[in-house]
Amino acid sequence: MKFIYIKNYLNISKIKKNQFIEYIYSFDEFKVNNQKIILNDNSLILELSLESNFDIAKSVIDKFFNDDKGIDTVFVDKLIFEENELIILNEEKIINKVAI
Repeated sequence: MKFIYIKNYLNISKIKKNQFIEYIYSFDEFKVNNQKIILNDNSLILELSLESNFDIAKSVIDKFFNDDKGIDTVFVDKLIFEENELIILNEEKIINKVAI
């Protein structure tokens, strides 16, 4: 599985969140299979289908949030759920640890 981690996603307005969801579902180059909101981190993790073009997905997401300060996007290879923690990894490097 491949994911795109959007840090501080919950900090944007409700209107912008709705616009974003409509926007990402409008592309044929990638398909969102699942969305995970991480409340303790104010973030969103998008799970993309294996057939998706991840570079295009990240590029259009970055473009959408271009004017929003504090919104960061990162490719994620693996999510590990431990006892009270979610560990977000890219190429075996820890991107973030979030208490759950």
